[in-house]
Amino acid sequence: MSIFEDTLLIGDSQEVLKEVDDGIVHLTCTSPPYYNARAYSTWPTYDEYLEFLHNVFTEVYRVTADGRMCAVNLSPVIQARESRAHESKRLAIPFHFFSIMEQMGWKYIDDIVWVKPEGAAINRNGGFYQHRKPVAYKPNIVSEVILIFQKPGNFLIDKILKSQKNEIVEKSKVADGYERSNVWNIHPETNSDHPAPYPKELSDKLIQYYSFVDDLVLDPFMGSGTTAISCKDYNRHFLGIELHEEYVQKSINRLKKFQPLNNFLT
Repeated sequence: MSIFEDTLLIGDSQEVLKEVDDGIVHLTCTSPPYYNARAYSTWPTYDEYLEFLHNVFTEVYRVTADGRMCAVNLSPVIQARESRAHESKRLAIPFHFFSIMEQMGWKYIDDIVWVKPEGAAINRNGGFYQHRKPVAYKPNIVSEVILIFQKPGNFLIDKILKSQKNEIVEKSKVADGYERSNVWNIHPETNSDHPAPYPKELSDKLIQYYSFVDDLVLDPFMGSGTTAISCKDYNRHFLGIELHEEYVQKSINRLKKFQPLNNFLT
């Protein structure tokens, strides 16, 4: 048993992850902060944001066991225009992140499209709806992407399955009703615990599809604890890192029904 099982750590993931042992994580399931789109995330420049992601996922790579997975939820972000004389800019964060991960050594496995109801989107279509002039078309954004990566190992995925005890594999089998395509229709969540909560249905699916019972699942941007709740519901262990102490306390409050928990460290 690792000392990091069922543990919440408070601090900057860039630094906190340096204290985690090599190769102990079996799955990373996370949604990084949006680039300057929420009150809790502010970077002076976009390049500094990408450098931040590079630093965090370099450490995630080190702490991940060979052959195991990393699932990252991302979305392009619209950068507001400076004035009416300027155009807004849509930053292609998933594409830039993909390049960072491949250069780091991660192996690309899949991309999953998370589709939300149209009513959940910010309306970008109002002007076009009235004038219908070409080139000015801007669709409402109802999707985000989950990129799936694997840390390479000198073996095929079959070896990962064979390395597990038969009892664990049987307990970990995915039930009927699983997603058959890479397009997942999931309603976003809203609650008072966090301004951008990660839908539990999304973390439930990712944890079931990409980890085994008793695995250690890392979320370096834990927020209000959704990944940890999914881990406890599906008999996985969690390691969560969160910069803001107020969200760590909200995670602790949500996790109180699960006992015992190991550590809440600052």
